[in-house]
Amino acid sequence: MLEKLKPMLAYLEKKTGYRIKPYLVGDYTAVIEALINKKVDVALLGPFSYVSAHARDSKIVPFAVGVKSDTHKSTYHSIIVVNNKLYNQGVKDLASLKINASKITFAFVDPKSTSGYLIPMAALLEAGINPNKDFKKVVFSGGHDAVEFAIKNNQVDAGADVDVTFDRLEREGKISSNENRIIWQSKPLPGSPWVYRDDLPTDIKRKIKEAFYTMPSKYALSYGKAAKFIPATDKDYIEIEKAAKRLNVL
Repeated sequence: MLEKLKPMLAYLEKKTGYRIKPYLVGDYTAVIEALINKKVDVALLGPFSYVSAHARDSKIVPFAVGVKSDTHKSTYHSIIVVNNKLYNQGVKDLASLKINASKITFAFVDPKSTSGYLIPMAALLEAGINPNKDFKKVVFSGGHDAVEFAIKNNQVDAGADVDVTFDRLEREGKISSNENRIIWQSKPLPGSPWVYRDDLPTDIKRKIKEAFYTMPSKYALSYGKAAKFIPATDKDYIEIEKAAKRLNVL
C-alpha cells in the first residue's frame, strides 16, 4: 500500500509545500482514533467509518472523493459472494442463502466497513437472515482481499465484499468469477471520502483541497485507481448514516 501511495504523496508534497508523513494502520477503528486524537490530519475512510468518525467528532469532515477511472463514477457496490461449491449446490441468491444458512460460515470485512458489513448486514436482515443467529459461524477477515481469498480457499463458504476489490483481484488473476460467485449486489453507494480535520488552519485546508482537485490521474488513488477527485460533503453520506442508525450501530 505504501509503495502504491508514494507517487501520490510526492505530488501532494510538491503541490502543497508541506512534508507529508504516511500513517498506515490495520483497521478503520485505528484510523478513526488517530483522527480524533489528532495523530493524523488527513485520511481515507469508508463511508460508514466516516459517518462513525463524524458522529464522535464533528470536526472530521470529507473534502474529496475519487471518480473511478473505469466507470467514471464516484459510486461503488457492496456484494455478497459464495464459493463455487455452495453455488453448485444451488445457493445463487439471498433466498437460497437463507435456506442453507445453518450450514454456512460467513465472512464480513470489518465492523466499520460500509460494503463489507453495514450494507450487506442490512440486506441479509431484510432477506430474513440474522447472521449472528442463523449462520453456522460469522468471522471478520480484517480486509476486503482476505474475504475473497478465504472464499476461494474454502476457509469460509460466503462473504461480503466490494465490487472494486473483486474486479481488481480478478484482473490480477488472483481470483476467478468461476470460483468466487457473486449472488447479490447493492444499489450504488457513495464513494469513500478523503477527510481532514476542519480545525486545521484555513490556508492548509485550501492547499490540500486544491492539490486533490487538480491532481493528475497518474497520481490519483482512492480505493482503487481514480481518474480524478471531486468535492465531497457530509450531505453525500446521509443515507449511510440512516442505515447505521436503523441497525443501531451508530
